[in-house]
Amino acid sequence: MKKIVIGFLLFLVLFLASVGIQFAINMGIDPLPSRPTESINSGGGDRLLYYYYLEDKGEALPEGIILTDEFVNNELKGTFDYINGRYDVADFRVNALIRLYLSYGDMMHPDTKDDIKEVLLNFKYWMDQGGEDSMCFWSENHQILFAVEEYLVGQEFPDEIFTVDGKTGAKHMEMAAGRIEAWMSQRFTYGFTEWYSNNYYPEDISPMANFIQFSNDPEMVNRMKMIMDLLWFDMASQSFKYEGLDSSGAPRTYYIFNSSSGRAYSDNRMSDDTGNRMRNFIDFVMQPEETKDFENSWSTSSNGFFNCFRQMMEALNQSNEPYYEIPQVIKEIFNDNSEEKIIKSSQSLNVEELKGEGLLGLEDHQIMMQWNMEAFSNPEVVNNTIKYMAKNNMFKNEFLNDFKLVNLWPLRAFNLLGMVSSTLKPSTNGVAIERANVYTYKTNDYSMHTAQAYQPGEYADQHAVTSINLSNLVSVFSTQPAKIPRRSGTPTYWTGNGRQPYSVQEKNVNITIYQPPTKVGFMEPMIVKEKTHIFFPYELFDEVNESFISQGYIFGRVGNAMIAIRSRHALEWVPFDISNQEGNRDDMLVRGSVKDLLTEKYDLVQTGSGDHYFVTELSSQTNETFSAFISRFMANDISYDTAKHQLTYQTRLNGETTLKTMVATFDHSFTIGGVTQNLEYQRYENQYVATNSIQRKPKEIIYSFNGHSLTLHYENNIRTIGN
Repeated sequence: MKKIVIGFLLFLVLFLASVGIQFAINMGIDPLPSRPTESINSGGGDRLLYYYYLEDKGEALPEGIILTDEFVNNELKGTFDYINGRYDVADFRVNALIRLYLSYGDMMHPDTKDDIKEVLLNFKYWMDQGGEDSMCFWSENHQILFAVEEYLVGQEFPDEIFTVDGKTGAKHMEMAAGRIEAWMSQRFTYGFTEWYSNNYYPEDISPMANFIQFSNDPEMVNRMKMIMDLLWFDMASQSFKYEGLDSSGAPRTYYIFNSSSGRAYSDNRMSDDTGNRMRNFIDFVMQPEETKDFENSWSTSSNGFFNCFRQMMEALNQSNEPYYEIPQVIKEIFNDNSEEKIIKSSQSLNVEELKGEGLLGLEDHQIMMQWNMEAFSNPEVVNNTIKYMAKNNMFKNEFLNDFKLVNLWPLRAFNLLGMVSSTLKPSTNGVAIERANVYTYKTNDYSMHTAQAYQPGEYADQHAVTSINLSNLVSVFSTQPAKIPRRSGTPTYWTGNGRQPYSVQEKNVNITIYQPPTKVGFMEPMIVKEKTHIFFPYELFDEVNESFISQGYIFGRVGNAMIAIRSRHALEWVPFDISNQEGNRDDMLVRGSVKDLLTEKYDLVQTGSGDHYFVTELSSQTNETFSAFISRFMANDISYDTAKHQLTYQTRLNGETTLKTMVATFDHSFTIGGVTQNLEYQRYENQYVATNSIQRKPKEIIYSFNGHSLTLHYENNIRTIGN
């Protein structure tokens, strides 16, 4: 017995010692910087792409720009330094550099062209290719950027050696082709994980355009055209066509692409003017002549993502035909002038679905789907995550460095990481971008979008659950604020949520219920207790009635569009000078040009214990006056059952004459007139697809509207445009 005890104690000492030694080693793994400490002007390659385009067309360059060898080399220096440093988003710069080389290399000095070639051959294009860095390879947009870049460089230099791993260009082209095929197949099958992102769609569309124009594989190109079609359908179906005024006061059509989204920042959500990175793309396709001479027009844009797309669209192949054209049916959908449009869609997967889809493992196509969802620490995937990071020596990556804390051999050997994740529920679980069932309602005066019942109560990141658009300048949304503004990362005061709400919509009405956190979760830096708030840009409205904010009511009007909101607790403005304090400025004022537009109140805060809610209804002056709308809304029955976490609201939905009773119960159900609503949609449920419905994981997608059609069959590689 004594020997057994001694043996056990010795084993225990050795076990603890081995774990302690591994933990100490892990703690010594310091992250590499994701951004340079010094300022690097890395955008020269993007600018040169625009300048050479103008030069090639025989058009005038911007004043003061002359493409001398010295000027070109100075522009490229910062681009080279950034790419060679392998800093995060270096792939953005490589994307433009490749098109610069392929389209305009012969217009450059041979030494400059050789310098570009050297940079491209020295770059790292995927996580398993060796070396340590803090580039983000894994999100949806980065995946296609890196893969297309590697493919095109390999195609251009098939016999050259890539210094990252000593393999030839032909081999790299082959490896990249597999990832491109996986990315395209997953987008066709499941949709876009970064659903409806006006910030990240440009970073998908640009490498897709490069591939369509420069790839020598016609079958892969045809499939890429199908994915381009899907992306443009997303934008067409979600964009709110708004007839407004430009900055000079002249009439102007806006295609407002500001929907519910898998990834959006505060300026993206504030308005189409401040945050829609797709505006130039849409204007270029839908109204090029009308918008060509506008201030900040597509015609003068030096943005590399846009110019990759524009130049592909304007180029002609060897048969003197365009490489790609937006199908007419998609343009017709952009311009649908129906008085009422209801569009339902389902994008991506839930983490729980990965295993059943064969997408949980260490192969490229598996890790691509898992990580483009940003699913790292969730119980279903965390074992796989740590295995992949360890296999590819990724713990020095600044974004992943914290995972070193759980890279302990007993947890891995006995598959205990999932149990640890389930028990501790780290905040990183909420980063995952899961399946979104989006309900979109558009009239000629406004649009409202909601990811129905999206992960209620969970930690959150950059998810934009709801969006309301009243004009190109005015959007309204609510959040449960998270980390204080001075902290890096997301969620923040306006981006994402500290906790996701239970948010549901029917036509022009949205009900959103929050349960603000009362204590800090595991790995959560801090929380904001007892607060939710609304972005309500007071000074951009034509008319605001704030007489009843102490009772939880706020009303606003922009042109014909009107909005009414009721909260559970009283509402109160946070003064602008508090939001704008030096050193503590909130992220709505930090990002983009938001600070140039807002100088008064915009932060409408609800404070109180327990559950919070916002009931939001939209209307139009074509149906009722502003005063009548206010009176009607205040007379509507709104009640909240705190024990059941249940809100009941009675109103007349837009276009209907009878009262409807809507009941939303947190994380449980949404009923209308006593009928439980199905909040899990097919891939598409709307008037633009065959039989008004396309199932999830479709084999074939058919868009049809106004006498035009588009048929896509991915497996058979058939893309048919019908007129």
